[in-house]
Formats: sequence, structure tokens, C-alpha cells
Amino acid sequence: MEATLPTTKRISARLAASIFFLLCVPLSIWDQFYVPSVIFVPQDPAATATNLLANEFIFRTSIISHLLGFLAFAFMMLLFARIFRPVDKNLSRLMEFSVLAQVAVVFIFEVFNLTALMVLKGAPRLTLDLAQQQEVVYLFMRMQRTATGAGMGKFFIGLSFIPFGVLVFRSGFAPRIIGIMLIIGGVGYVADCCIAILLQRPDYLAARSALIYTVGGYFMALLWFVIKGVRDPKAIKT
Repeated sequence: MEATLPTTKRISARLAASIFFLLCVPLSIWDQFYVPSVIFVPQDPAATATNLLANEFIFRTSIISHLLGFLAFAFMMLLFARIFRPVDKNLSRLMEFSVLAQVAVVFIFEVFNLTALMVLKGAPRLTLDLAQQQEVVYLFMRMQRTATGAGMGKFFIGLSFIPFGVLVFRSGFAPRIIGIMLIIGGVGYVADCCIAILLQRPDYLAARSALIYTVGGYFMALLWFVIKGVRDPKAIKT
């Protein structure tokens, strides 16, 4: 049984990291980049509302895409937490708590999008004229985009990657540089969230130009897990 354990862990780690590249990344590109580029027009509520009605179906698919993409991400992180639980149960639980907290946040974000669609289609029976409806729709969509795109939606994701990186660093299942890259990526996400709240938009964008490079840390770490999985700690030279 002990002889097969490293192989089981290696396969599980490859599966977990593969979920990120095969599901999370494509779904994220669809709901966070393509669909907003088709529908959302900055500083133009009327054009945004018109695009939303003209592309209602793909807008609805973006909501499903965001939910499914993050559920896939959550499954990946919970699988990693299970793999690294023997190293430190408390850090693994912190990973799990951070991911599950973000699940609730993502569902709340998508309520903004659904509410925007309801307002535009007159479902709530609001006594608003067309221009006012368009303004309300634009507000809800701007709230959702600000929450996800400006870093605030990444807070708990960052908090999950920091203990993940510490577990990798301490476990010996991978080179320590992999754990360091995960920690850097997690710290970058948390910092991005904090400066988005603390700074005015021009100052935030200036600071984010430096923080954006920390994202590569966890991309490279997950790519390593896809290729190598986890290894016997005795085989790792540190």
C-alpha cells in the first residue's frame, strides 16, 4: 500500500492542475473577457443595455460559465488540500475555508448580473423610465465588473494560495521554488484586492502594473504539477 501512495498522489496532483488549464482558464476567458467585450460599453448605459438585450443568451452563458469555472477551481483546490493534508492539517483547512468562502462571494457577484437582466426586462415591475432602467442596469454590471476585475473578487483566492504554497514548500513533494511561486501569487492577489479598495483608480492602475506579474507564479506552479505531479520527498534535492 505504501509503495502505491506516491503514484496515487502524483496522479491526483496532475488531475487537479489539469482541471485549471482545461476548465478554469477557458471558462474564465469566456465570462471575464469575451462576453464583457461584446456587451459592456464604458460610460454608455444605453449602449450597454442595447447590447445586453441583443446578446442575452451569451450573457446568460457567461453567468453559468463563471459559476462552473469557479466550482472547478474550488474542486481543484480541495483536491490539493486533501493531497497535502498529511503535511499540516491546519494549513489544509485554511485552504479549504478560503476556497469555500469565495464560492459564496462568486454566487453573490452573479446576482448583480441577474438583477441587471431582470431590471432591463421589467421583471421587478419598477416604476422607472427607459433611461433610468438603463442607468440601473449599468450600475449593477459595473458593480459586478469592479468586484471581479478590480481585485476584490480575488481576496479569498489569494488567501488559499498562501497556505498552499507553504504546504508545498514544507512537504518535499515538489521543489521549494514551486511553493515560493504559489506564495508570491497569493500575496499578489491579496495586495491587488487591498490597493483596489485603498487607492483611487489612477493610483490603483499604476500599482497594479507591478502586481500583475505575480499572477505568473501560480500559473507556473500549476503547470509544474501538470507535468510532474508530486514526487517522493526523498527524490527532491533542495
